[in-house]
Amino acid sequence: MKIRDLLRGTGESYPADLSELEVTGLTYNSKLVEKGYAFVCMKGYHTDGHFYALDAAFRGASVIICEEDIDIKAIPVLKVNNSRRVLSKISANFYKNRDLPFTIYGITGTNGKTTMAFMLKRIIEAAGRQCGMIGTIGYHVGSREYEAKNTTPESCDLQRMFAEMREEGIANCVMEVSSHALALGKVDDIKFQTAVFSNLTPDHMDFHKDTEDYYRAKKKLFLLTQGACIINLDDKYGRRLFNDLKQDSKEVLGYSLKDKKADYFGEILETTEKGSIVQVTEVTKKSLFSDMIKLNTPGIFTIYNGMAALACARSAGFSFMAIQKGLEQLKGVPGRFELVENDKGIIAIVDYAHTPDALEKVLKTATDFKKGGLICIFGCGGDRDKKKRPLMGKIAGKYSDYCIITSDNPRTEKQENIAADIESGIYETGCNYEIIENRYDAIKKAVSIYKKGDIIMIAGKGHETYQIIGEEKYHFDDREVIKKILDSGE
Repeated sequence: MKIRDLLRGTGESYPADLSELEVTGLTYNSKLVEKGYAFVCMKGYHTDGHFYALDAAFRGASVIICEEDIDIKAIPVLKVNNSRRVLSKISANFYKNRDLPFTIYGITGTNGKTTMAFMLKRIIEAAGRQCGMIGTIGYHVGSREYEAKNTTPESCDLQRMFAEMREEGIANCVMEVSSHALALGKVDDIKFQTAVFSNLTPDHMDFHKDTEDYYRAKKKLFLLTQGACIINLDDKYGRRLFNDLKQDSKEVLGYSLKDKKADYFGEILETTEKGSIVQVTEVTKKSLFSDMIKLNTPGIFTIYNGMAALACARSAGFSFMAIQKGLEQLKGVPGRFELVENDKGIIAIVDYAHTPDALEKVLKTATDFKKGGLICIFGCGGDRDKKKRPLMGKIAGKYSDYCIITSDNPRTEKQENIAADIESGIYETGCNYEIIENRYDAIKKAVSIYKKGDIIMIAGKGHETYQIIGEEKYHFDDREVIKKILDSGE
């Protein structure tokens, strides 16, 4: 693609003699540069792409796009106001994704995004259509699957994956959209057909200035959405967002388990440790309908996720039959209230809960079904929001009969400092607890004190298959570990 076409719509100027310059690819990682690529220098949290401009030129880049002065003479250098925002626009141009028939469903909120994405993907497939998925667990692009480094990839990677989906004849994609991605402009040039809001509780306060800043970032998704905005009316920020978007003349539909006047109202008919049956009534301008859905994972949070997926699918024109079929076929989501199967009769559940709200929901659900005690194993990530640590400790102490504070991803922070922050919250609840820094040993201790009827809840990592200790990443999977301990009889 020629530079003039690549930069179309960016508002950035360039020398006339560069208009015919050919660009064969895009990247922000100098190690991925090939001959003819445009290399975009972006400032990150741990490094600055401007430091690698010379390396990109050496590897064969045809042009460097940056926002700071760079002393390179061998190839053209284009200085722009905001290289990250420019990357978003030129990626949409390069992969020709601006005006093609490709439906993207965006999902945002503090908790529930991954489960909603799996549910919606399964519904779309139950209707006989192929669907890609981009989110926390991985990037599913037809026959290919990529490891997820972030919930929402950089704009360049997103646009490339959309192009790959189209090449495979896939016209639908379900996508988790993080507040980081929205704040940084990663999705500014994506046209969302429908967007869903699950909930908002304080999180990522190491990135956002405050909860209000976090809310504004989430709201941005709905301003980028062309069609219906699906909102959880039982969340206080959801109710606020619903009203805000109404004032902005957006198409807004609400779902609720409390408000019978909601566009989608759910009445719980049955809930057990195996799942729930919910009567859903749809009252919109387009339809008046009522039927049941079956969900195969327990918990009120699963019901809310199911309601969101249903409302999104219905607003997009999917039949109730496809919705029922898709939801019933989904037996679970990796690392989301996932029961670790074993022949020892031990009830062990792994969940990704790493925020106060998420931890409270999974522990409360577990207490509803326990016949003995609840043993909770969890930690908090290092080099991240410290304010939530005592809150999570207090929640764990409130619902658990025994807590084991352990490591999550301590990164470069001392584990004893992280544990002390958590301990301050548990201590005031009076719950019995201990600190075992090694996560393997913590799980082993929980198994050793297990009694029939107990539930072991291993929270914080869920689907993750690693621990980050210092600056190194080590293989660690909670599910594998508990199976190994049970099989070895340790």
